[in-house]
Amino acid sequence: MSVPVRTLIVGAGPAGTAVLSAADKNGCLPELVHGGLVIADKGEIVGRGQLGQYTIRSDSTAETFLTAINQSKVESLRALENDPVVQAIAAHIGDLGVPLPKAGIFLELLGEHLIAFVKQHGTSVMMGHEAVQVQRVSGGLWRTRLRDCASGNEKAVISHNVISATGGEQPYSLIEEKIVAGIRITERYKDKLLPSDAFLAEDGFKLAQEVLGTGAVPKLVVVGGSTSALASVNKLLRTDSGLTVGTGAITLLHRRPLRPFYHSIEAAHAEGYTDFGPDDICPVSGFVYRLGGFRLEARDLVVRMLGIAGRQGDPRLALHQINDDDDAAAARILEEADLIIPALGYLPRALPLLDQRGQELKIAAREPHHPPMVDGACRVLDSDGQPVPGLYGIGLAAGFVPHGRLGGEKSFRGQANGLWLWQNDVGQLIVDQILGRSEEARAVA
Repeated sequence: MSVPVRTLIVGAGPAGTAVLSAADKNGCLPELVHGGLVIADKGEIVGRGQLGQYTIRSDSTAETFLTAINQSKVESLRALENDPVVQAIAAHIGDLGVPLPKAGIFLELLGEHLIAFVKQHGTSVMMGHEAVQVQRVSGGLWRTRLRDCASGNEKAVISHNVISATGGEQPYSLIEEKIVAGIRITERYKDKLLPSDAFLAEDGFKLAQEVLGTGAVPKLVVVGGSTSALASVNKLLRTDSGLTVGTGAITLLHRRPLRPFYHSIEAAHAEGYTDFGPDDICPVSGFVYRLGGFRLEARDLVVRMLGIAGRQGDPRLALHQINDDDDAAAARILEEADLIIPALGYLPRALPLLDQRGQELKIAAREPHHPPMVDGACRVLDSDGQPVPGLYGIGLAAGFVPHGRLGGEKSFRGQANGLWLWQNDVGQLIVDQILGRSEEARAVA
């Protein structure tokens, strides 16, 4: 058996490099590296992941992206302040987010410099290598088989810890499970469906047009109350869509009330917004709907559609909150739709795990109803809801919910995804545990 390293990070996209960025900001990146670090990703480009393929805006501000530069302890990163890629992000300071293609280019630049730094200090970076099997072995270690995607050759990495940063996906099976207004939409409306993940990508309008064909002004329905649902609506409202979108052409079907984020109770009251209580306020920051509230471009749409502070909604869009499975009005909206875009969440791309006996190690996220993949300390949970020692998860659909000193409102239900969280508190939470800083880890978990 080869000499074990302390940590293997599987995934070098936004979440995987966020772990490095969090350690960097907190001054412990050299310590993380010196304990033995390997990074593997089946792709060839670091930092960006799939982010750049979506033609929408980020739900993180430009200022958030720039903290990875101006709070870095890595000299080459701090020197990027006037780089054209960085300036392209800075140009969006004060805007309702950053176009994701620009964000992807920025994260690639950030990733390249972080990877260059850790390589200089002894980290093995294996791009173009896919994790085909992660097995528990004796001594509490993990043996990960990594396959070279070009040659097919395999290499085993033995590590004390594995961080799964492989992102999320929207499999069709996830949509098949969903019942909307008493209807299994994949059975009744299969030919009218275009999942939000596909629609939000670069060729989304083309795919929508293929579903719609030619004809009069179409009726368009987005199903869901998530950020991706609001992003889908905003994309449909764009003037460059190539679609004919008339008055009332779009309907958003959602179950939960749509809530806007506010920086304080006073800011909400100043706009006449009072639809919140003590459990909706973050005890750490004082933010109203810190986790459950929409931000930036999605928030702008919500406050307009709710008519807050006299704002006017877009006449092309109607909201319909589904009351129960016998909601006849919602069923009629689906029946009359020409295109249905389900935005019903993501599942984590789980690593192929085996226990010490070579049997599948089942995780909670693959159980019915898809509980979170991780607990409050970012530890991956098995199918019994118990943390798997030495196995951590971060990124889209991991299911982490901030709490304790990290803040967040008591009423929040769901999962919190965001670059700022990954590059700061969440990423550092994992780093602290790997470095044996048990007091910090216990303070959160």
